[in-house]
Amino acid sequence: MVHLRKTSRASWHGPVSSGSGTLDLGRRGPSLPFSLHSRVGEEPATNPEELLGSALAGCFAMSLANLAEENGTPAESVDASAVVHLVQTDEGFRIPTVELSCVARVPGAAEATVREMAERAERTCPVRLLYNADVTLSVEVKQ
Repeated sequence: MVHLRKTSRASWHGPVSSGSGTLDLGRRGPSLPFSLHSRVGEEPATNPEELLGSALAGCFAMSLANLAEENGTPAESVDASAVVHLVQTDEGFRIPTVELSCVARVPGAAEATVREMAERAERTCPVRLLYNADVTLSVEVKQ
């Protein structure tokens, strides 16, 4: 049984309305700035929702590539993106929906097979299993 532990960190300084923070990615990854204005506005920085989307897109892409390799048709490329919807409700902010999409190049695999593998990757990737949201998937297969 494999049990891996991965750590990321965040720090915040000041009140939410005018403060800011950093999100540290991994052990030696970059430190990314974030603030309320990058979360709900257009400030050029990141936010937790974008990082969740990146994590899901990355996990899904790896999962699909793994399934394609196991199928004997290694992927040439899998480009995935995730749109995370942050919605204010009466109970507070929630993430009710994530739109996951990909463009997959899997030479030698039929389009139906790639779609089946993509659906399986979406159902089984570990990051996807964290979501308490409806995650939708769209797939474009390129030859």
